[in-house]
Amino acid sequence: MHCLQLARALAANGDEVGVFHISNTGPRHPPRLVRGDDEGLRMFHCIEDGQYSRQADWPNAFLRGSFDETLAEFAPEVVHFHNYLSLGDDLVGGARAARAAVVYTLHDYGLICPNNLLLRSDGGLCDKGDPDFFQACCPRTIRCTGGRVPWIAGRLPPLFRWQQFAANQSGMIPRAALTGLVLLGQAMLGDPERTAVGTKRAFYFDRTRRIFDQTHLFIAPSEYLRRRFLRCGLPPERIVHERYGIRHFPRPQRVPAADGRPRFGYIGAFHAHKGIDVLLEAFRGLGDRASLHIHGSSFGSPVSEAHFRRITSAASSGIVVHGRYDNERLGDILGQLDAVVVPSVWVENSPLTIQEAQIAGVPVIASAEGGMAELVRDGIDGLLFRLGDAGDLHRVLRAVADRPGMLDELRRRAPAVPTIEEQALKIRGHYRSALTHARG
Repeated sequence: MHCLQLARALAANGDEVGVFHISNTGPRHPPRLVRGDDEGLRMFHCIEDGQYSRQADWPNAFLRGSFDETLAEFAPEVVHFHNYLSLGDDLVGGARAARAAVVYTLHDYGLICPNNLLLRSDGGLCDKGDPDFFQACCPRTIRCTGGRVPWIAGRLPPLFRWQQFAANQSGMIPRAALTGLVLLGQAMLGDPERTAVGTKRAFYFDRTRRIFDQTHLFIAPSEYLRRRFLRCGLPPERIVHERYGIRHFPRPQRVPAADGRPRFGYIGAFHAHKGIDVLLEAFRGLGDRASLHIHGSSFGSPVSEAHFRRITSAASSGIVVHGRYDNERLGDILGQLDAVVVPSVWVENSPLTIQEAQIAGVPVIASAEGGMAELVRDGIDGLLFRLGDAGDLHRVLRAVADRPGMLDELRRRAPAVPTIEEQALKIRGHYRSALTHARG
């Protein structure tokens, strides 16, 4: 969403903008590159069925060929990467070969963390602090075949995803059956946590260092993320902190609760690392004094869907699950909430949910780490709690339920949020810097 908003803001400023993307839009056969136009943007949509990402060492010839074809046709001066998920990291080299300046926005920790989140396999936080950053990593997310394309396995989720899916089954029989199949897979293919770790390490380091070398300028949406990448070896002159801008919407008319009880809200994806289980546990016992409204979905992820079903199967009173929402209705949803809770158990970079709530004048209660703590001023325009600590979040929610008037004080001090147009102007300045570096 942010990439599309930024592209449209750049185009509105007079720049010629093309967007290359890949999706699972059906039908996925035959593989094809579809060209189109979207409100002045030239769109290049690569459709194919390969499960490909930076976590796999096999090539995707059709994807790379489609990208090279796009580069030749569009001839960009600057190529701005936003995410390599499903794209792979060899496209950065393709952009350099086309003599374009390469800019890369770091939306997560994927270049230094195989699972993108700085979470270890046991769920604990990973504190990367030097260029030899693979030591505490999660090798289970990486698949290495020596460059050979696995025609069957390459189109299926990796084994560790099946492990997660099995562990999140709420029923005893499905969980036991799936766990048995996973153990059979481990017997045949090896435990992804312990198999070929040296090979995975070499592959991951090689690709990371290649992108570090081939990118002219990195953009970090939070100062926390910028510092973390510096500690992992990225030269300081190649990374800048630039906060997200966002498309503003009219501040909604606040609709008071009929019963006068504060309404807490969660808005976003139902992924485990978003901490919904922490929020549900923290809300326990507060259903007679407040309500909790959950908006979002698992966005097609079987693992996330299984996780969400499991943690909500015994949800306490006062909780309302609204499900998927239309983003165009976001203002209406926020107008019916008194506070938005961002309970992430990973150190988020710069959640757009926080900025959307602030545009609407809704106070945010968030985990006190990373980019979340940079956006929310504790006790001034929002409230913070210890990351992953359901007890500390319960303390904060209970304090609001006991004294809901404090939200009016926080609401009056809602911070200004940069517009996407303001960010686009700054991004153009970074493009000029990258071009100067590329041509030097």
